[in-house]
Amino acid sequence: MEFWGLEVKPGGSVKCAPGDDYIVHLSQAALGESKKAGDNAIMYVKVGDQKLAIGTLSADKYPQIQFDLVFEKEFELSHTSKAASVFFSGYKVLQPAEGDEYP
Repeated sequence: MEFWGLEVKPGGSVKCAPGDDYIVHLSQAALGESKKAGDNAIMYVKVGDQKLAIGTLSADKYPQIQFDLVFEKEFELSHTSKAASVFFSGYKVLQPAEGDEYP
């Protein structure tokens, strides 16, 4: 298991590929420092042709959020904040081969 994290800058998006035989467990997102009061960020994940909202960050009330999302294939993270980055973190782990048992 290894730590995994990235920054999605305002107006941007980042594609993520777990890699062969790996999965990414996305567990937290945090809103970076914003110079705009009341800044909100709706976070999105896109897998294939499907784009889904995964939460909303608020500089005033909810600057970070926890979730339990697992990705086996490429995905793309984005958000709506125009003034702050969003930092995503979690971990990357080797996916057990079919038929393997967990310890």
